[in-house]
Amino acid sequence: MTIYKRLEQLETRIHQVGFTTPTGIGSEIPHFVLDYAAEDELNVRTYIERLIKRSPLNIKEINLFQFLLTLFEEDLEELIELAEEEGYEELSQAIQTVLEDRTLLVDSFIEEAGDAEIIFITGVGTVHPFIRSSHLLKKLSNHAYRTPIILFYPGHFTGLDLRLYNQFRHEDEYQITRIS
Repeated sequence: MTIYKRLEQLETRIHQVGFTTPTGIGSEIPHFVLDYAAEDELNVRTYIERLIKRSPLNIKEINLFQFLLTLFEEDLEELIELAEEEGYEELSQAIQTVLEDRTLLVDSFIEEAGDAEIIFITGVGTVHPFIRSSHLLKKLSNHAYRTPIILFYPGHFTGLDLRLYNQFRHEDEYQITRIS
C-alpha cells in the first residue's frame, strides 16, 4: 500500500467519532504510529501540513528536534561550545542528564501540546539519539496523558519494537498501535 493511501486512511480514522475521546475503564492510552520508509519523509511532511490546515480538529504538531531546541534555548551557545571543545559524547551526556529529569520532558511536552485534541509527533529521525520516541511515550503514559498521539516514524514498526530507518534498534519496546 502506498504512503498516500496510508495517510488517507489515517485522516479518515482520526476524524471518526470518538477517536479523540477514549472511553471505558482501562481504555488504552491512545498512542499510534505511522511508520514509513525514510525516502517518503517529504511526502509525509507535506501531507501532515495540509491535513492540519484542513482538519476541523485541533491538531498540534510537535517536531521533536524543534522541541529539543526550545528545551535548551537558553543554553544553546554553551552546548555548541561544549560540542566543539569536548566532542559529541560530552554533548550527548549533558543533554541526557537534563532530559532524565523526572518531569521536565513530560511537563514541557504537555505545555507545548496545550489544548490539542490530537498530537502529531514528527522529527523523530532528526532528534535521534537525544530523544527516543519510545522513551517519551513511556513517560507520557506513566503520567496518564490521555490525548491521542500519532508518532510519524521514519523506519519500521515490527509490532513489538521500532527500528529507526529500519536499521537502529535503540528504541525500547513500547505498546503502540499501527494506525494504518
